[in-house]
Amino acid sequence: MRRLLATVLAFAVATPALASEGMWTLDNLPMKQMQAEFGFSPDEAWVRKVMRSSARLAGGCSASFVSAEGLVLTNHHCITGCLTGLSSPERDLMADGYLAAERSDELTCPNVELNRLEGIEDVTARMRAATAGLSGEAFTAARRAAQAEIESECVGGNSTGLRCDVVDLYQGGVQHLYRYTRFQDVRLVFAPEFASGFFGGDPDNFNFPRYNLDMALLRVYVDGTPALLEDFFRFQPEGAAEGELVMVTGHPGSTQRMLTVAQLQALRDRGLMNRLLELAEFRGVLTQYSAIGAEQARQAQNSLFSVENSFKALRGRLATLMDPAVFEAKRSDETELQAWLKRNRRLAAEVGDPWADIARAVDTFAQFETVYGLLEGGSGFSTAYFGHARTLARGAVERDKPNAERLREFGDAGLPRLQQGLFAPTPIYPEFEKVRLGWSLTKLREHLGADHPVVRQTLGNESPQQLADRLVDGTRLGDPAVRRELWEGGAEALDAAQDPMIELVRRLDPLARELRARYEREVQAVLQQSAEKIARVRFERFGTGVYPDATFSLRLSYGAVQGWEYQGEVIPPMTQIAGLYERATGADPYRLPQSWLDARERLDLQLPMNFVSANDIIGGNSGSPVINANAEVVGLVFDGNIHSLGGAYWYDARLNRAVSVHSAVMIEALRRVYAGNHLADELLAR
Repeated sequence: MRRLLATVLAFAVATPALASEGMWTLDNLPMKQMQAEFGFSPDEAWVRKVMRSSARLAGGCSASFVSAEGLVLTNHHCITGCLTGLSSPERDLMADGYLAAERSDELTCPNVELNRLEGIEDVTARMRAATAGLSGEAFTAARRAAQAEIESECVGGNSTGLRCDVVDLYQGGVQHLYRYTRFQDVRLVFAPEFASGFFGGDPDNFNFPRYNLDMALLRVYVDGTPALLEDFFRFQPEGAAEGELVMVTGHPGSTQRMLTVAQLQALRDRGLMNRLLELAEFRGVLTQYSAIGAEQARQAQNSLFSVENSFKALRGRLATLMDPAVFEAKRSDETELQAWLKRNRRLAAEVGDPWADIARAVDTFAQFETVYGLLEGGSGFSTAYFGHARTLARGAVERDKPNAERLREFGDAGLPRLQQGLFAPTPIYPEFEKVRLGWSLTKLREHLGADHPVVRQTLGNESPQQLADRLVDGTRLGDPAVRRELWEGGAEALDAAQDPMIELVRRLDPLARELRARYEREVQAVLQQSAEKIARVRFERFGTGVYPDATFSLRLSYGAVQGWEYQGEVIPPMTQIAGLYERATGADPYRLPQSWLDARERLDLQLPMNFVSANDIIGGNSGSPVINANAEVVGLVFDGNIHSLGGAYWYDARLNRAVSVHSAVMIEALRRVYAGNHLADELLAR
């Protein structure tokens, strides 16, 4: 079995994609493969409609437009930030859900931005010309300046309505400019109760069978009125059928299928292991805080959900990298490509040995990875207050610089999103922040030691909890009006504020910037240049019949609705509503909300609820529409099965499955559980 796995892996990583593998950019779809396997080859009009009907939540999920009046479909778990931001001790939208009976009832989501892709432009030649002959710090500065210039030109004077991102594809081998329409007036229309949207909780997460209504409806507004759209996905109420071709259009966050062996080893031995240990401990802190009372549990719920999801996902990734067969296949692929390059003397002379350069950069990063993550990465200061303070302190400095010289997150093209997050009236709970910050400061001292300069400058003579209490009690950054005033007032306003959290950030920022500069100079620049060289080798070896790693840019994957077989067990591709009631126990996480208990006699229990398909997905695809060949919504991706967790590094068509909500249950629930006939009618309007 291990030899078979190694053979499958080696074939998968060394050749152009076959079967349902691939998260393809819309300008390079595998038309011949799709035609050969399913008899379907989309034309230009189909691709453009799909592009403009798809959307992404800038915070890290996918979505789609599903009506002519700006209605948006995504997952419940993708809008938990909106739900908690609109909640209070008196009104808990996470627990109770929400339905807007009228347009006037639709609630503005704090800190939610929606993007719609309008066009893709190849800017590789321009980016390479800007960095030609450079290395290290000079390479990084020139690259950042070129990105800022290209993005700024693209946005022009319409930064509130447009967003432009230079996206690295093929590990930097290609750079494309993605131009988006930016929607920042996004309102909550419908969300079910948490007990329905995440039925089964952590035990069922990344598993199947599933019984979740993990859906939500938003609406985008322009100038105070619902956006009028020409392109959107119509709803197919009958939904997906077993064996049917379905496509997922979404924004997968990140895969590492093209990383070198040295990079994967670093992930296995340091990155993933350390992150899992941190998550496990933080989960205990959150669980303990939640046990204090119902209000504390409400405050910590979103964080606990995120931590548990991340822990399970990363544990699956680590298990994949712990399998010797995976590394055997990766080494085989790398060795074959290096041997091919050696035979191509012209190309070998031009690119050198990028694999060795990457290995050295990885070793260099190991020397300061811990302190970099704690300080510049912010993991040693786990509180929303610190994030706001850093944005304010750095913003006061960066905005006075020419656009091309700023830290990337403060460039003109990115400022609207950054300001939206800074000014959002999302509630911050001081007692919860004290617990989070106190714990993370303890880890800062534990990892670096009491004599480390960062620890000394941070703690002084205080204990981690003493400092956390003093900072949280003394800061005024929980008030969005104060944050806006300080942002607009700049350095002078920050000086006058005498806010202890801002003072801490400003005291530590020289060290943090020094670490960031070292990373960009000695690690990032080397990795980017070397990856570009390896990508060039792959292009000459395989041509364009390969897909790039996921980069949170729009992709399409295709596959059939089908179950799988594992260890002699056959897993059918569909579940029915009836199974939801059979699985319910009355206790969390299998407790049904009262709305579903009351609606049981009204429901068609034989309708499909969730289903699996062979689509290649990863984190970030949550909220992606599942569409048929007619570009109609037949489902909504919300998860992958346990086997798909290794999809960060490779795709196994035998086992990897996307898990989705069936369109039939979405319509049924709106009509018979939630009194949402007006929304069902809007989804089904012709």
